[in-house]
Amino acid sequence: MRAKIADADVAGAEGETSSTGRDYFDALYDKTDDPWRIAGNWYEQRKRNLVTAILPRRRFRHAFEPGCGSGELTQALGSRCDRILAGDLAPAAVEIARERWERAAMARRIDCAARFACMAVPRDWPVRLGNCFDLIVFSEFAYYLDQAGLDALPQLADASLAPDGVLLACHWKRPFDRRLHATAAVHACLARLPGLQHLGRYEDADFLLDVWGRETRSLAQQEDLA
Repeated sequence: MRAKIADADVAGAEGETSSTGRDYFDALYDKTDDPWRIAGNWYEQRKRNLVTAILPRRRFRHAFEPGCGSGELTQALGSRCDRILAGDLAPAAVEIARERWERAAMARRIDCAARFACMAVPRDWPVRLGNCFDLIVFSEFAYYLDQAGLDALPQLADASLAPDGVLLACHWKRPFDRRLHATAAVHACLARLPGLQHLGRYEDADFLLDVWGRETRSLAQQEDLA
């Protein structure tokens, strides 16, 4: 599937942009197309495997991944989704993610329709699309938001999640200069989203992974095993 750059239908939410501004990320991508050494890194590969393993369904209709970076996780999610919208504050990151997606799609490793967009969350949250996402993934970006931006995330996610929607959050725990919130505080904020069940957690010394969903039955119950 060919990937598309889409901007017109992803704007609409009011609020401030990320406190760590575009200039910072632009400077990182000016130096390298992989600022966090994600590609070919076993730590990151293992983390992506854990992210996809903890998802409670085999397949999703439409996923949203703000803060997609260079798109390594986007490709992993694409293997489980029919459609995905991936966005990032840095135009260079969006272009790198799109190009990587194109190469993987040409190699027939992905059967998913993707759109990529430059966006600053929460300002450019795709509110116009309604509650069309049955999977929203916050990976390694929410700790960059100012307090108003972080506080806006649960309400925005609530409005965009489908009735059977799943919310996943995965963030680095260790200190770094641009961090504005502890990872535990980020996930606690997201846990306040109404009507969600906590479906699972993985935590080690480096990162925290949580998943919530609107489905009240366990996976075993859904499969008539319990």
